[in-house]
Amino acid sequence: MKKLAILIAILLVPISFGGNEHEVILVTGFEPFGEWEENPSAMVAMALNGSFIGNAEIVSIILPVDFNQSFEKIKDAIEKYKPFMIISLGLNGKARAIHIEKIALNIECNNGRCSFIKNGRLIQISPLPAFKICNELRSHGYKAKPSFFAGTYACNFIFYSTLNYIDENELDIKDGFIHVPPLKSQRRYGMELNDMVNAIKIAIKASME
Repeated sequence: MKKLAILIAILLVPISFGGNEHEVILVTGFEPFGEWEENPSAMVAMALNGSFIGNAEIVSIILPVDFNQSFEKIKDAIEKYKPFMIISLGLNGKARAIHIEKIALNIECNNGRCSFIKNGRLIQISPLPAFKICNELRSHGYKAKPSFFAGTYACNFIFYSTLNYIDENELDIKDGFIHVPPLKSQRRYGMELNDMVNAIKIAIKASME
């Protein structure tokens, strides 16, 4: 009986300690704002929530278009989920392609007033391979381009603030920002939601390789 009990315990060890371990990719999108009653960045993020790319689970959160609240949600999610990668999504209403952002500026403009993060670098550069991602997206038939200006509003703010937070706290996290165009139903030059979801999956996979 004793030998049988030991054998059962040995067989159960992998199930108890290693069966459900996986890494986390945090994907964020923004709530609707202004004239945009639907924000495709949030729709894409939620479509990806709970899915897996390899052994990595995607956990998605939706951010308010509010500087302080959005950054607090990012920090809370980093603490809770311990992601190894963060992909933030935002809507560029004039975009006719997927924009892979490379540079975040230390500037935040809201209601006509601009400010800076004290002691922060002038720019933060995303470690994600923008050109590689674009080439991969194009090879799958999606329009994509690297971008070096994420604007001066909420998208740039969350992009810069997240990179700055990772830098200051010496966290081992890859972070990037991707602008998506409007939905096809919102603008003639827009993209279908399914195409956006597939494109972001491809972008994430390319970032992991």
